[in-house]
Amino acid sequence: MLKKWFIFVLAMVAFNFAQDVNAPTSAEQTGYVDMSAYTSGAPAPETPTVTINEVASSDPVFYVSLHPVTLLFWWSIFDIPDVQVTFEGCIGPSFSVVTHPEFLYWSDSRTVGGRNTSFNEDVSLYIFGITEGIRYYFGAHHKGLYVEPQFIYEHLGLDYHYAGNDKEDMDVSANAFGGALVAGYKIVVGHFTMASDIGLSYVYASAKGEFRDDIEEASTVGWGYTGNFSIGYAF
Repeated sequence: MLKKWFIFVLAMVAFNFAQDVNAPTSAEQTGYVDMSAYTSGAPAPETPTVTINEVASSDPVFYVSLHPVTLLFWWSIFDIPDVQVTFEGCIGPSFSVVTHPEFLYWSDSRTVGGRNTSFNEDVSLYIFGITEGIRYYFGAHHKGLYVEPQFIYEHLGLDYHYAGNDKEDMDVSANAFGGALVAGYKIVVGHFTMASDIGLSYVYASAKGEFRDDIEEASTVGWGYTGNFSIGYAF
C-alpha cells in the first residue's frame, strides 16, 4: 500500500510542476467639386480611405513560439521532453488570442529481481494541457507590456505494471481546471520575437487511482504561480 501511495503522490507532484493602429485620417474640409474644371483626360480626385481598429498592414498578425527553458529543464534533469508551444493571432490593434498547448511523455522499462527470478517493471507517464488566453498590449505593434487572463486545462495519465505481482499494477488519471492572470513583456525585431511573463493561478485538480482491488481518489485546490519564457517567429 505504501508503494501505491508513493507512486500516486509522485504523479500529483509531476502534475503540479509539470502594431500599430492605422489611425483615422484627420477630417478634411470637403465640398462639391466642379467637374467642369476637368477635361476628359484629367484624372478625377481620389476618394480618401479611412481604416479604423485594424492591425497595421506592416505588422505581423501571427506568432509561433517555443518554450526552450521548460524543455531543457525537464530534458536535462529528468530526461523527460516537455514540449510547449504558443500560437498567437492578432485580432485588433491591441488584442490577440493566445493558444498554449503542452505535451509531456515519459516511459521506462526495467528488469528487477535476482539472478534466478526476475520480473519486468513498466512505467509510463504523460501530460497533455492547453491554455487559452486573451492578451492586451498597452503599446502599439503588439509588443511591449501586456496582461493576459487565461483558462487552464491539464490531464495526466500514469500506468504502472509489475509482472512479479499484478496486485501492484495501477492506473492513475488526473485532471486540472483553473485560471490565471499574467503580466509580461514581448520584444519583436523583424521576424524574431521573444516574450516572458509571470502571474498567479488558481487550479482545482482531482486524481483517481485504479488498482486491482480498490479505487482511490484525491483532489486539491489552491493558488499557485505560473511563468513562461518563449522565443519564436512572426508571420
